[in-house]
Amino acid sequence: MTKFRYDDLTWVEVRDAAAAKKAILVPIGSIEDHGPHLPLNTDNIIVEAVCFEVARRAPDEILSLPVLPVGFEDHHMDYPGSLTSSMETLLTFFADAAISVARHGFTHIMLVNGHGSNSSLVELAARKAVLQTGMIVGAMAGNAAVDDVLIRDLIAQHRKSAHGGIGHACEFETAMMLYLRPDLVQMDRAAREMGVPDLKYFNWDHPKPAAYAWMDWWSRFSKTGIAGDPTVATREFGERMFNATVERMIELLREFKQIPIKPRRDMH
Repeated sequence: MTKFRYDDLTWVEVRDAAAAKKAILVPIGSIEDHGPHLPLNTDNIIVEAVCFEVARRAPDEILSLPVLPVGFEDHHMDYPGSLTSSMETLLTFFADAAISVARHGFTHIMLVNGHGSNSSLVELAARKAVLQTGMIVGAMAGNAAVDDVLIRDLIAQHRKSAHGGIGHACEFETAMMLYLRPDLVQMDRAAREMGVPDLKYFNWDHPKPAAYAWMDWWSRFSKTGIAGDPTVATREFGERMFNATVERMIELLREFKQIPIKPRRDMH
């Protein structure tokens, strides 16, 4: 069986994989509160499982790193268990992972974010890696609770919750965990909490767009750590969304790999 996990390879196999022009996934997650019913490592489990499955299904084209497990969590620190680091440290760390891979000859690298508050840092890290290496480095979401663009149509078609039900520790994340790690889900402790404002120009749930970004101290709008409705989550929804995410990510990465590396030109 062809290896799909980057750190399972020997250094010789890494050299061969770079020569074969495989794309590299760098999943990025978090350790934070996910309500009383989900574990702290929910984001890590979801984004790593997605990336590993993408690489497992297309091992001749794609490799995945293990998840980078700590993200930006300062606003979650009122809840016991969350781990955080500074924005500056995380930006450097995320970029360094991509830069390290690029130094080994990989030309197409995708940072895959599994935690909403990492989003801007992950995008900036990708840009930093491009500027330092000249390689093609992208940033995307690997968790639809972060950004559901990849499977927006399917979420709208199959979700059970009303608008506001998908945000954090919500219907989507709970369903994914019921599929991936049901042993860690305590559905008897799941609660519906819609504390995030639903305004004309701001909300979290899709497809209604938000015209601006805003993040408060989490404990000022959530008593349980939940933003959404996990009570309606099902394993079947999680399995359907997981497979759809994987299938569309493979399609996306095949397109991504076609982006050429063109020479720079100084226009002064």
